Amino acid sequence: MTYPLIRPLETYRRPEWNEAISQALPPRVQMPSTPLWVGRAPLIVLLALLAALSLRLSNTAFIDEALYINAGHDYLRHWQTGDAAVQPYGDSFSGVPFVYPVFAAVLEILGGLQLVRGFSLLCVLAATISVYQALSTLGLRREGMLAAAVFALTGPVVFAGALATFDALVIAMLAVAFWTGVRKGWVSALATGAILGAVPILKYTGAIFIPVVLGVVFLASARWRAAVVAVIAGMIAGGAWLAWSNQIAAGIAFTTSHRHALSPTPTSDLLAWMALDIGILLIIALFGGLSLARQGVGHALLALGLLGGGLALPAAQLILSEGVSFDKHMAYSALFLAPLAGHALAKLSKRTWKLLPVAVLLLTTLLFGASRSNAIYSSWVNVQPVLDVIEHDPKPGIYISSATDSLKYHLRHRPEVTWETTFSLYPQGENAIKGAVEDQRFQSVILRSASTGAPDQDAGQAVLLQALRDSSNYELTATMPAREHSETDMWLVFSKKDSS
Repeated sequence: MTYPLIRPLETYRRPEWNEAISQALPPRVQMPSTPLWVGRAPLIVLLALLAALSLRLSNTAFIDEALYINAGHDYLRHWQTGDAAVQPYGDSFSGVPFVYPVFAAVLEILGGLQLVRGFSLLCVLAATISVYQALSTLGLRREGMLAAAVFALTGPVVFAGALATFDALVIAMLAVAFWTGVRKGWVSALATGAILGAVPILKYTGAIFIPVVLGVVFLASARWRAAVVAVIAGMIAGGAWLAWSNQIAAGIAFTTSHRHALSPTPTSDLLAWMALDIGILLIIALFGGLSLARQGVGHALLALGLLGGGLALPAAQLILSEGVSFDKHMAYSALFLAPLAGHALAKLSKRTWKLLPVAVLLLTTLLFGASRSNAIYSSWVNVQPVLDVIEHDPKPGIYISSATDSLKYHLRHRPEVTWETTFSLYPQGENAIKGAVEDQRFQSVILRSASTGAPDQDAGQAVLLQALRDSSNYELTATMPAREHSETDMWLVFSKKDSS
């Protein structure tokens, strides 16, 4: 096939509603650019709504956020002084350990946790714009606006905009790659290849999305551009592997190629979460995919590719029965399903009643998105009650917790408090756990009463809890809710008794 499957329209006719609104405005605000800004109004309103939904979410630093920022500070301190050794973060990180963490640490230095989260919000806003622009470049403006809407209003996308991790950045890079990939010229082809090559550096599993984007470029743009993109992306990703393989090989195996479930979760629960997260979007996208497939083999391949990209991560986690990051990964699914959903909604908007059923579906998506993003955010624990207890009487010594990274982040101004994590203690075995209590190794032990989600961790915690309760040297000094409105998930703070 010589020409791209989807070619941009030669001319663009401004919608009737745009003309009507532009002419109805007061004469003093009518300018040559007025129709342009009126046409952009739906996208601007959508971006404002997404920002409001994300900004309403507030909590102390989650473990993932704190882990990356703490690691970034460790690398910066090591590079600046050369004194402090850096622990091997690459053994368990989902991306090259000194790329996003260092960037996040720099942002945190400049503006605190809120600036790092604000950057994530900018990323999901950029992703929303890119979804619209990619389809608009192909002459599919209505589809682009509707695709951007269902993407931005999906709960996990709203959640990603409030979370200081690399996920929002990777999603934005993939979305921008869609946009630049369907544009004309050498510069956009080189940019697309560079962006895709950087994706697996930030997130190893992001590599599975590269063929999907390449397929879109191949089908919707000039064929030579897809080859250029593939070569550039392969060179960058391959160069990163050659440069840092000794530092990232273990992390790739642990988080991707040889991954085992860290939090085994029943398939029924995962499917229920998936239905709540992207159920409406998936159903609409399936109809869009079927409609697109009827237009020919090439369109069918495009639909299959986007569906495959949308279902890749949830399918892998369903096979593993892995609950960790399941909701968060639905934001990636939303990115690839949104164009298909936009196609379906655009077709629906041209039928009887026109925009009424589309408006109902978008409103339903908004309600689910707002509710689900809040539910996901609330399911992450709040360490503020523990911080209040420690700050009230910050005794020097070693503290241990399952939320060490979050507590360590918020208590960096307390050098007299040093931290260990239960995730390192439990694998040492029952005797080591009991021995640490008998030796009074910890000034304070901070645990949650709820299950950790991992059987081996739950077994280790049971041993530690029993040892603390049997010990005459420790006492339970505080019990507080770990999550809002929860009476079963509690913080348990055990403190060493005063020798006096």
